[in-house]
Amino acid sequence: MMTTPHTTFSLTPQGSYAFGLTLAYLRTSPSAIVERVTSHGFQRALDIGPGIVVAVERATLSSSPEPLHVTLWGEDLSPEVVGQTVRHLTQMLTLAVDGQPAESHLMTKDSVLAPLVQSYSGFRPVLLGSPWEALLWAVSGQLIGVQQARTIRTRIALLGGRSLSAEGQVFQLLPSPEWIATHGVEPLRAAGLSMAKARAIVKCAAGITAGSLPWTDRPDADRDDIPRALQTVTGIGPWTAALVGLRGLGQLDTLPEGDAALQAIVGQQSSPQSRLPASALAAHGAVWAPYRGWATYLLWLQRQAQDTASRAMSHSKERSMP
Repeated sequence: MMTTPHTTFSLTPQGSYAFGLTLAYLRTSPSAIVERVTSHGFQRALDIGPGIVVAVERATLSSSPEPLHVTLWGEDLSPEVVGQTVRHLTQMLTLAVDGQPAESHLMTKDSVLAPLVQSYSGFRPVLLGSPWEALLWAVSGQLIGVQQARTIRTRIALLGGRSLSAEGQVFQLLPSPEWIATHGVEPLRAAGLSMAKARAIVKCAAGITAGSLPWTDRPDADRDDIPRALQTVTGIGPWTAALVGLRGLGQLDTLPEGDAALQAIVGQQSSPQSRLPASALAAHGAVWAPYRGWATYLLWLQRQAQDTASRAMSHSKERSMP
């Protein structure tokens, strides 16, 4: 049995970093489809070079400046691929940004948010694996329930048959824009997407493949232009574009004001309302700038924790029924 080549390296965060909260976020996120979370780390495939598998671990889960330990498997472990992986993980886990200024700003500017910031001190925004992954997951989650979206995303992850093996385990790579552009709407429809969503994804994939949409693999691409350009595609609105900017590109002052979960949790915390309209959320979140995206991730983490606790309580009641 052949062993996949591997290498190891360390990543040191700027400032104190609560890796355990990153794992908690991944463990409860409905968008964590291809990640495998363990007690002290996570593994997943990334579309870098011909494809790689990464395992990120740290013994210390509490807030600490200790480095993360990374193991990388792949057929191409050239310096270029390793360097790209270092840069990718640094952005994906927000390691190059010291969280202390963000936390101080949010605690000072929003007394309602302050206890949450304090409870989750050391948390950093956790990006998805790529802007393309963020686009796929955002479109698939439009206007449907969390569990339905998770089911559809799991099916999409299997399209194209792209997988990698490491340490006897198989990890999925998402279908590429080229594969989607070539195969059209039918595989996406079979995965459970509506025709409108499938067409939007195919149009984006075709634009990325043809070079008519700015994208991260273009040497001259302005990453700030990507969310704006996506909105020229029918079916891609401000909410989807904002999620690509925040969760795929790491634009950490982005506030997805149309996000229903965010509207609900901010409404519950700031007033008797159960859900704020988008305009009220935008007004409330203005004081978070330039860390509006950072606050968004904190609130998502809190919402995920609440949902997890609610499901656990519901299951407990079901088991106790005679």
